[in-house]
Amino acid sequence: MWRQDTSKAAEPRSKLSRRALRWALVGLVTQHLTVARVAEALAVSWNTANCAVLAEGQRVLINDPARFDGVHVVGVDEHVWRHTRRGDRYVTVIIDLTGPHTGTGPARLLDMVEGRTKQAFK
Repeated sequence: MWRQDTSKAAEPRSKLSRRALRWALVGLVTQHLTVARVAEALAVSWNTANCAVLAEGQRVLINDPARFDGVHVVGVDEHVWRHTRRGDRYVTVIIDLTGPHTGTGPARLLDMVEGRTKQAFK
């Protein structure tokens, strides 16, 4: 009988492996794939793909304690997230501009927070 430990391949009760999640995240961020396209490629529902990618992005990008290392120049802007009949919805975008400022690389997205108030930025 052949046995292999697969506990590191995916989270318990997960529908997608860690490699599939990484592929989906890279596809969305660098190749501008839609969630629908990612879901189709992975043979899962849109909701499954969206929830999994959001969780993986949170784990890999947002929860990284070193993500602010080397940040010296910050840019902040507001963006209309969605136009509705009851008014616009805004998001505050926070960007690391250290790379372009020093000529060492591109800007990088640090965070997007719903709203456009001082509280949203804090």
